[in-house]
Amino acid sequence: MIKKYTFYFALCYGAAMLITGIIISFFDLPGGTSVACLVAAGFAAAMKFVQDQQRAPEAAEKKQLIWGCLIASVAVSVLASMVSLIIFAETADFFSMLSTVPLWIWAIAILFTLLIHYFILALSFGWFARWNQKNMLKK
Repeated sequence: MIKKYTFYFALCYGAAMLITGIIISFFDLPGGTSVACLVAAGFAAAMKFVQDQQRAPEAAEKKQLIWGCLIASVAVSVLASMVSLIIFAETADFFSMLSTVPLWIWAIAILFTLLIHYFILALSFGWFARWNQKNMLKK
């Protein structure tokens, strides 16, 4: 059951990143919207869970959803980076520049990013799922 919502999250996250990427490149806007994509996908997956199950996730389910979606977000981000490397030449220059950054800075940056992702997903499957359930019961 949890895999269904993790897969749904991954689809929503990938679609949000694709749409955002197209909008950014079409209007030549600065990047940095992956958090918005993560929030949108997390909220969509939590809403789908509440609609299907007619309740918010229980504690054990919430943990599984958070960790599954965290892994899915990393996988989608890696895939998006690989596609970006293939499509956009300037991405290769950016990644080669990043290779000069010390490993300890990479570790801190990755850990900080994962903590942000974890917090957003915990918010999605916790507060937002309960809020969504409450509003669904009002209807």
